[in-house]
Amino acid sequence: MKAILTTGILAGLLALVVPMFADIHIYAVVTIVLISIMFGQAWNLLGGFTGQISFGHAMFFGLGAYVAMIGAVRGHMDMGLGLLLGGLSAGLYSIPIGALIFRLRGPYFALGSLALAEIMRIVAANWKSITNGGEGMPLSGVNTMFGIPISSKQEYFYMAVVLAALFSLFCSYLMKSKTGYSMIAIRENEESAQAMGIHTPRYKSSALFISAFLTGSAGAFFGYYNKFIDPDMVLSTHISTEMIFVTVIGGIGTIAGPIVGSAILVVLQEYLKGIPTLQTYPSLYLTIYGFLLMMVILYLPGGIVDGFKRLYRWFFAKTRHSGIGKEKTV
Repeated sequence: MKAILTTGILAGLLALVVPMFADIHIYAVVTIVLISIMFGQAWNLLGGFTGQISFGHAMFFGLGAYVAMIGAVRGHMDMGLGLLLGGLSAGLYSIPIGALIFRLRGPYFALGSLALAEIMRIVAANWKSITNGGEGMPLSGVNTMFGIPISSKQEYFYMAVVLAALFSLFCSYLMKSKTGYSMIAIRENEESAQAMGIHTPRYKSSALFISAFLTGSAGAFFGYYNKFIDPDMVLSTHISTEMIFVTVIGGIGTIAGPIVGSAILVVLQEYLKGIPTLQTYPSLYLTIYGFLLMMVILYLPGGIVDGFKRLYRWFFAKTRHSGIGKEKTV
């Protein structure tokens, strides 16, 4: 109940405050932050709560985007159905993927997922009859959500607020369920979890399916919002690393982590776009992200959210200690 109330208040404040600026650029930036929250929460289910670090989640993001875009371009599919099918296709694709890469552990699992994502990117770039290859797939006209036309940046912003809130609420609910506790037990020690009677292959597969479903839905929404996708845009390693960055920097294994990390990284990226050197050498973005990630790991291993919690506890303890000192003096 507390999570629902908190999420509702934050989503409501966002929906009220952002329109006050009435600026298309502000809508665009905040919508990208919200999309980042969506795929950050999705990745966090597998990497943060279950402890299976994937470097290849872009394959689910891209698959969801392509399924939705192909349906919209060739079949005039409604956005509601596109979001569902985009997520479902990614979830179903995760079943054979999981059977393959869950044989690996640790860094081998991460590298295996990265290799599979790169294979999908290459296939999408060369399968021109389906994906239009490197030329990309544009989406023209007005999209509809359950028959309601969606066209302006403001309308997409409100949709993104709702979806990001639903993703966060779902993940919060899941982590407080038996399934969530089993996932956390696997993260802490898989052998001990097995000894306790937890069916680890089933829970890892479930975590991957749910994570892939949410990531695919986020990819589908991005395709509708951006009205254009190509293999490098939705299937590149940059997408996968951004999912990891927003989660780890914000606070891996926490619901608030992807929210805080997304807000910081997307706003930072917008600020850096104004620097001429970075426009000439766009790969420097990853260098700056990497440096920021290194600083967080060194000085805030639990992420920025954990840093705020520690600061709050320190301040509260100091205030309480000062109060006790004053009472003794009196």
